[in-house]
Amino acid sequence: LKSGLHDLLPQSLIPAVIDGACLRPEQEVNQITRKERQRLVETLKGFTVPLTGTRPLAEAIVTAGGVSTREINPSTFASRKVPNLYFAGEVMDVDGYTGGYNLQAAFSSGYVAGTHAAEWGKEETK
Repeated sequence: LKSGLHDLLPQSLIPAVIDGACLRPEQEVNQITRKERQRLVETLKGFTVPLTGTRPLAEAIVTAGGVSTREINPSTFASRKVPNLYFAGEVMDVDGYTGGYNLQAAFSSGYVAGTHAAEWGKEETK
């Protein structure tokens, strides 16, 4: 089981997830019962990581570069060059202050791009 979760989870989380699901790390994946699989799924879905503090600003990660905002319609986040292609988050060349602003930009642009892409998809299926 421990080896089977290697591609799904960070190595350091595997023991905590297996323990949380009350499973044995050496258990064969093909021997896991339906009830045990359900426990594993519920453990993964409900897994929480308690926050204990913040790291110094000097350790902040910045991503720069990406698709130029001149190539993106700011109302829909659609590409100005490729029809029915939408951009969101850090794939765009937009930099923000650390502390959640870049996350807010990713969430907001994802919502707008996803909404417009879904509308396009509805039109295509008609």
